[in-house]
Amino acid sequence: MQKKLFVTFLVAGVGLSVAFSAFALPNLLNRVDFVNIGDVNSETGHNLAGWGPVEPSTNGGNWGEIGNDVLGTDCDLADGQICDAVCRVAYSATEPDSPDNNGRSAYLTLNKNKGWGPKEIKMRVLDGIADDDFMVFIKNKKGNWVVLADEYNSDPSATEVWKVHTFALPFSTWNNKPIELRIMATASDWNQKATYGQLGVDWIELLGPGRSNGK
Repeated sequence: MQKKLFVTFLVAGVGLSVAFSAFALPNLLNRVDFVNIGDVNSETGHNLAGWGPVEPSTNGGNWGEIGNDVLGTDCDLADGQICDAVCRVAYSATEPDSPDNNGRSAYLTLNKNKGWGPKEIKMRVLDGIADDDFMVFIKNKKGNWVVLADEYNSDPSATEVWKVHTFALPFSTWNNKPIELRIMATASDWNQKATYGQLGVDWIELLGPGRSNGK
C-alpha cells in the first residue's frame, strides 16, 4: 500500500511539474532605474564621474550609427522606451592609462525604491573599431569593488555594433541603496583614443521585481 501511495504521489508530482513548466510565469522584472548616458536630464541624480563628453556631437564620428536611433527597438529597448541618440565613453581622451579614479574607469549610481532588491543590470555598449574590452564592478556594503562580470573580450573586427550585456547582481548587494557601479576599459589604447576616447556606453538599466522609479 505504501509503495502504491508513493508511486501515486510521484506521478502526481511529475504531472504538476510539467503543468507548471507549461504555464511558467514570464520574467516579471521591471525597470527600477535607468540612465540615458549622454542625456544630461537623465544623468541627473546618478553621480556620473570619469565619463567623456557627449558623442557624437563633440568629436563627430559614426559611433555605430547611434545618431539614427529612434524610439523603441532601434536602441534595443522595449517599444516606447526613450532613446537619446547620444553616448559617452567610459575611458575619455584626456584620461591617463590607469584603472583608478580619473583613468580607465567611469562611475555612476543607480537608485531604487523600497521593496525587493534589484536583480539585474543591463548595459548597451559599443563594440567598435577600438578593442572595446571591459569589466564591470559593483561596490559592496564594505565599500569594496566586487567583480560583477568577467572581462568582455570585444570583436577585433572594425565593424561597429551596439551590444546589450546583462549582469546578475550578487544577492549581498540587492539591498544596497544606491547601487554603485564602475565600468573599466581593459584593452590597450587604440590609435585614435586621443581624439575619441574608448568604450562607448549608450544606456544602463537596473531591473528588479520592485516598483519602478526609472525614466
